[in-house]
Amino acid sequence: MAPDMSDSWGWGGCKNRSFTTKNLTKLIDEKTLKACADVKETLINNLVPKKVGVFIWRARKKRLPVRKELYKWGIDLHSVRCPLCDGDIETVDHTLISCKKVDDVWNKVKDWWGFGSTSYGNIEDLLQGNVRQPCSDAGKLVWQVVMWTSAYQIWKNINQMLFKNKEWTDPMEFSEIQIKSFE
Repeated sequence: MAPDMSDSWGWGGCKNRSFTTKNLTKLIDEKTLKACADVKETLINNLVPKKVGVFIWRARKKRLPVRKELYKWGIDLHSVRCPLCDGDIETVDHTLISCKKVDDVWNKVKDWWGFGSTSYGNIEDLLQGNVRQPCSDAGKLVWQVVMWTSAYQIWKNINQMLFKNKEWTDPMEFSEIQIKSFE
């Protein structure tokens, strides 16, 4: 005799009323990412710590507290220029990709992996870990870990420079990225 299933829990987020993380992620993507035209889907990589994953999610949605965003939110700042290079307005893309000092770090990371002059035009390409060279799925996933860890370390080190008077040095930043990527 089959058990009576009339007294069971269901979830209205999908047609068969069964709850899965995949269904929930899809629902969140449909409801929240429409406002962000550049972000197509939630990226999940279980090889990185949760704090790195949250950082990546915030970076993709342009929700990092960079100076341009802080100014838009009404916070009075003495300058909206990049604290590293003072050459451009501090945006998420500038801070994590195009700042000259950050670009030097990315070049070292790419050289470390033998990717040479691969360049990223926007935050989405960078954080998805898009690779032009032939690579296995596992290799792409590990490369994504390195990219995410690098972006997180760059962000963390910029904040330590700003709030704890830490000196920015490319070799030190790169060494930290290598160590954290292996962890």
